[in-house]
Amino acid sequence: MPKFAETVVSDKARELAKKILEPMTFRSGGRPMKNRFMLAPLTNSQSHEDGKMSEEEYLWLTKRAEGGHGATMTCASHVQAVGKGFPGQMGCWTDDHLEGLTRMAEGIKRHGSVSLVQIHHAGMRSPESLIGGQPLAPSDDEEWKAREMTLEEVKGMRDAFIQAAVRSQQAGFDGVELHGAHGYVICNFLSPENNRRKDEYGPGDADTFSEEGRAGRMRLLLEIIKGVREATQPDFIVGVRLSAERFGMKVSDVLEITRL
Repeated sequence: MPKFAETVVSDKARELAKKILEPMTFRSGGRPMKNRFMLAPLTNSQSHEDGKMSEEEYLWLTKRAEGGHGATMTCASHVQAVGKGFPGQMGCWTDDHLEGLTRMAEGIKRHGSVSLVQIHHAGMRSPESLIGGQPLAPSDDEEWKAREMTLEEVKGMRDAFIQAAVRSQQAGFDGVELHGAHGYVICNFLSPENNRRKDEYGPGDADTFSEEGRAGRMRLLLEIIKGVREATQPDFIVGVRLSAERFGMKVSDVLEITRL
C-alpha cells in the first residue's frame, strides 16, 4: 500500500476510534451511553426454567457492563410462557420475575452502562416440548406445525409485550428492544409470507404488498410501540430489531415498514 494511502487509512481509523469512544444520547432522552459499545442480546440459556433470574445469568451480563460497554442488553426475554423460545430463557411475563430483573438492572447500571431488556415471543418457533402445546403464529404454518392465533390471543399477546415493558421500567431498566426479527412472532406478523390473516392484523382481502395490506401486517408492532410509549416514561428507550431479509421478509418491504 502506498504511504499516502496508509496515512489516509490511519487517519480514518483514528477518527473512527475516537467516535466509538464518544458518548451517545438517545432521541427519547434518558441516560446517555458513555461510549458506543453495546452488548447485543445473546442466547445464553442460563436462567431457570420458570423464567426466574439465575446467578449465572446475573454474572454474565453484569460482567459485560463492568467491562465497559456503554449499553448492556439482556438476552431475549419472553413476554408470555407460551412464547418461550429456548431452554433456560429469562422471563419477564409475570411479577414473579421482578426481583431478579430489579437486581439485574441495578447491577448493570452500577457500572455506568445503559440497561436494556430485549422483550420477545418466539411465536411459531416456540418448541412444543418447552411450551407444552402447539406453537402460535399469525396464520397456520405446516412447516412449524403452528396454528393461527385467535383475535383474542393476538390482543392478549400485544398487551403482554406492553406489560413486559412496564415491568422492565418498574425493575429499573432504561429501556427495551422489541424483538421483531429472526422469524419470531412480531416478524411473523410483519411477514408477507407468514401473515395471511383476514382480520385487521393481516392483509385481509387486499394485496399483501399494497398500502392496506402492509398496514394490516404492521398493526401489531405499531400498537405495541404505541402502548409502550403511553404506559412508560417519556425518556424510556424503545427500540425495534428487524430482519431485513430471510424469515419471510423482503428488503423492499422492510424499507417501507421503517419509513412508517
